[in-house]
Amino acid sequence: MIVKTIDEILDSDREVTAPNGNWVSRRLLLDNDGMGFSFHETIIKAGTETLIQYKNHLEAVYCVEGEGEIETTVDGKVYPIKPGTMYALNNHDKHYLRAFKEDLRLLCVFNPPLTGDETHDEYGSYPLPK
Repeated sequence: MIVKTIDEILDSDREVTAPNGNWVSRRLLLDNDGMGFSFHETIIKAGTETLIQYKNHLEAVYCVEGEGEIETTVDGKVYPIKPGTMYALNNHDKHYLRAFKEDLRLLCVFNPPLTGDETHDEYGSYPLPK
């Protein structure tokens, strides 16, 4: 059994911050945990916009705090995000993720799992798993 707390993750190598400061990802489960997916608590900082396209991963996201929106770039469609909202990037959707007046707290699952220290590249993607 694997049991972890956010307190264990804070200030460890499993807490990864975006180079531009827009988000912090607290990585509770990673590839080396052997679950076949990774599980994260991600904080999107208030007032930020991040362009993302996970070319090598599928992601499902569930909002537990804050309000914001996701906008798909292919059609400009905007989806509001608030507590209780789930979205899944099942088509490697290129999108903008925006947090409004307060931080968004999101619970995220990635397949294939992340290995640990990934941050977005210039395309808003994580590298291909090794």
